[in-house]
Amino acid sequence: MSNEPDDPRSEWDPLGWELEGPADQSSNLPVPRAVEVVASVPPDDPSYRPRNPAVTMLVASVLLAVFGLVGIGIGVGSIFFNQDTPPPEVVVISGPQVVSAPQGQPPAIQAPLVVPPVDQGPSEQSTESVVPVDPVVEVARAVIPSVVLIEAVATEEQIAEFPDLDLPELGPEGELPPENELEPPVELPEGFEDRPLIVGQGSGIIYDVSGHILTNAHVVGEAEEVRVQFADGTRAEGVVVGSAPAIDVALVKVDADIALTPAVFADRSTVEVGQLAVAVGSPFGLQQSVTSGIVSAVGRAVREGTGESAFVEMIQTDAPINPGNSGGALANRFGQVIGMNTLIQTDGSIGNIGLGFAIPSDVALNIAQRILAGESTELGFLGVSGTDPEVGQPGALVIEVHDDTPADRAGLMAGDLIVLIDGEAVSTFTELAAKVQFRAPGTEVELGVVRDGESITLTVVIGSLPDEEPEE
Repeated sequence: MSNEPDDPRSEWDPLGWELEGPADQSSNLPVPRAVEVVASVPPDDPSYRPRNPAVTMLVASVLLAVFGLVGIGIGVGSIFFNQDTPPPEVVVISGPQVVSAPQGQPPAIQAPLVVPPVDQGPSEQSTESVVPVDPVVEVARAVIPSVVLIEAVATEEQIAEFPDLDLPELGPEGELPPENELEPPVELPEGFEDRPLIVGQGSGIIYDVSGHILTNAHVVGEAEEVRVQFADGTRAEGVVVGSAPAIDVALVKVDADIALTPAVFADRSTVEVGQLAVAVGSPFGLQQSVTSGIVSAVGRAVREGTGESAFVEMIQTDAPINPGNSGGALANRFGQVIGMNTLIQTDGSIGNIGLGFAIPSDVALNIAQRILAGESTELGFLGVSGTDPEVGQPGALVIEVHDDTPADRAGLMAGDLIVLIDGEAVSTFTELAAKVQFRAPGTEVELGVVRDGESITLTVVIGSLPDEEPEE
């Protein structure tokens, strides 16, 4: 092979153009180099086959298709061969937990609980299925340590009122009959005579670590001393610190050298109709019994307590409550106490028919704080008689304003419709009574009133019940 290096046009034509004559060549196009043919194949040689570009492309396409089919086959095969491969680990994140919040403020949100995946090892697959824990179980675990059994001990006066059925019949002068006429005395087990006489039984909720326990006033009655049994079986003696019989809340105190688990309370504003409700208490003395249901209603004004009984805005629940549950806890799904179980409505029997009522936590806590602070627990008083409106908007319709009462001094008039108290809606007259009686005497409140179709606001200072309460 030879070329002409001195020829400025002797550059190799990359496209293999062949120009037939000088007239067709452009001066700007390179001229192919002169090539010396070393050997050639005669055109008439039968072994000579010119290479067809179309055949080359067809062969390449077939090869690519074959490789593609092989790849698809490998992918499909891997699906069937890897069916037994363990599934990817999953991280389960629970929902946020709502805690109590003051009235009018949104409840705070705790950080979500992250449950780490189970370590299955490098080669062995775990065959154990993850079973979710029932929410009632979680609530029971959280609340049971904070609920106790309470027994009220009879006072000396109460013991004196009980007839001694074992005494023999006395003579005319009060003398005992001859010894030979006396029946052999019954020998009691040692220490039995020192056991206290129990006159009441119920449940309680641990209020703080110092040993204060919340319960119903009707559980302790007139007792001054109590016996308390904790969830672990420990027993201790205690005293009644104070009570508010009209609202049916009492506070007792034990001096036990044990670690106490106070309950976590939720504000009434976090309670909604339809939510889970779990009752924990000692019905018929069966300690730490757990029942569940839902919140059937909130703000149910029910007359409660003894003596000067008051209307209390209760939480209604269908969680089974029976005698002995009184003073126990009604909790939400987060294990927070929303109320103190207090009473049931029956059809004449003593069993539960699905109508139970609990004093809201904020009411019970308010009374406990007033007892601890040495403040009065007497009921608030407004001084009006009224009813529910027959037509129109809800509220408490004032029929009569009694003379020289807080209502009279504030300027309330017959015919006024009270629709708000401190911004809280009032739907019925009994609801107004519950809101007023719960407030301590001397508390200043604002009443939203509709008078002759116009809305006005009146400021009232809640008073104390007079010696003879007017009929409301």
